[in-house]
Amino acid sequence: MENSLGVSKTFVVAKTKFGRAIPHSFIKHVKRPHTFTITNFCVPDKVRKRIDKIYTNLVSRQELSLGYPLNQKFDYSAIAPFMNIHLNNVGDPFENNSMLLHTRELEQEVLEYFRKLWHAELREPLTPESFWGYVLAMGSTEGNMYALWSAREYFRKTQATAKVKRENFSHPVLYYSQESHYSFEKCASILDISTFKEMGDKGYPGQCPITADGRWPHGVPVDQHGAVNPESLSALVDFFAAHGHPPIIVLNMGTTFQGGFDDAQTVWQQLSPMLEQHDFNVQTTGDSRPDFWIHIDGALGAAYLPYLEMAHQKKISEVKGPQFDFRLPFVSSIVMSSHKWYGAPFASGVYMTKEKYRMQPATLPEYIHSPDTTLGGTRNGMSALFLWYMVNTVSQPMQSRIAAQCEQLAAYAYERLTTIKAIHPSFRVERGPQSLVVIFTRPEKEIFKTFHLSGRGDLAHIVVMPHVTRSAIDSLVEALQRNDAFSEQDRFINDASAEYSGA
Repeated sequence: MENSLGVSKTFVVAKTKFGRAIPHSFIKHVKRPHTFTITNFCVPDKVRKRIDKIYTNLVSRQELSLGYPLNQKFDYSAIAPFMNIHLNNVGDPFENNSMLLHTRELEQEVLEYFRKLWHAELREPLTPESFWGYVLAMGSTEGNMYALWSAREYFRKTQATAKVKRENFSHPVLYYSQESHYSFEKCASILDISTFKEMGDKGYPGQCPITADGRWPHGVPVDQHGAVNPESLSALVDFFAAHGHPPIIVLNMGTTFQGGFDDAQTVWQQLSPMLEQHDFNVQTTGDSRPDFWIHIDGALGAAYLPYLEMAHQKKISEVKGPQFDFRLPFVSSIVMSSHKWYGAPFASGVYMTKEKYRMQPATLPEYIHSPDTTLGGTRNGMSALFLWYMVNTVSQPMQSRIAAQCEQLAAYAYERLTTIKAIHPSFRVERGPQSLVVIFTRPEKEIFKTFHLSGRGDLAHIVVMPHVTRSAIDSLVEALQRNDAFSEQDRFINDASAEYSGA
């Protein structure tokens, strides 16, 4: 096939041990490559050499990339030709539009997959309980933003249509734990939604019900494994509900640094009677409009936990995590990042809610002939394609085995890391139930860099994703057993805040 310059360009695809496509300059080292031809311009030598150098550098780091919840084990080479098509999923995924180069059909199939995975209701027949959602243009931060925006508008509409107006009802209060993702503070600021700390400092200084001195903490307290404390959350919600503020509550299925899972059922058992006591509607069935919003930030856990539950049902895992999905009628929305568990090569994800919580479109642009119901408007059609490909090539039984293996490898990593105490008595290591995260004392700079760790203060962590191997864990343990493994720790900790950006 020739391009406009009369140049034919053949690309060769082969696999590394991680399933990566290899640039053409490396093919001499690979046996029996698969080839396909696409139209392209000539690639200047200096550009090709730069690409090859960058690629080699990045691939060399994958096997020991342990500190972030990003799956490095995937192979999308079969759909590489789509990189030469602009795929634009503009508008609502369930509405027709005038854009013909899209993957909306695949997006709908992806959403149906997660409808089943998260036990949501069908859209046919369409009822208030039916699911609605879309494939995100970004990661879970976009989904978190959309959830908070939806909740804010939901309470405004409820107040506007209510026969009896309630003071402060159109001013909800946002609750998230001390271990919640940093995006919530940013999203709340953009949307002008008050966190419980901001509302407390402004309107009720010195009256916090969960602190000895009455000061309002930055986030809801957590337990030793990073899971939210239900009693503290309930006391905070009770305080502001008594003043008429409806709650927007964030629960985490895998906190950023500690990897903790919030127990949604226990939280609801404590919240629901308290909300009823303040005349808040807690009925969730049918077209009832409850006076709360509970959002599940499941960036990693909303994909991992369903498969772990399947593994437990098949008796290939001894453990399973807490229930979090739409089987719980009080759950309003869920978000998941597909670049984490599923290993998409760029940030994307899934947002899902119920039809009765769906925002009315801000505009109905004639330009695209579709309601503008998503946050970004224009959305990358590749995101739906890649996620569709993954869920259709890696079956649920296989995913359940992968989840069980990851959980078991995390347990192995914890056990191996505990042996470091014999050499370094002050060494600390922790892991929460079913968590893929193992936390330990932060090592010196070179070890930290070699294993691509994530750190916070005097601690570091690993996240056992599908690409992580037992040999990689053993290599880390061997490095930490060195006498000088923590020699630069104190100096490095002083610079930690400048480098840490969260997982």
